[in-house]
Amino acid sequence: SIGQRLLDKMLAEAAAGGVLRLWTFQRNAGARRFYERNAFVAVELTDGAGNEEREPDVRYERVLR
Repeated sequence: SIGQRLLDKMLAEAAAGGVLRLWTFQRNAGARRFYERNAFVAVELTDGAGNEEREPDVRYERVLR
């Protein structure tokens, strides 16, 4: 998929020892499966009060090796 190719390119160019962080909405099951399949770990769930859409979201992280 295009998403996988873009992520692979970004990972290839990212510095080892860093941490990638991203957010997605909790109800976006497809995105969550994609990130989890690619070794991202959910580290924070919110009620959405801090985003413009007021939609519960989740923050993912992946440590780069």
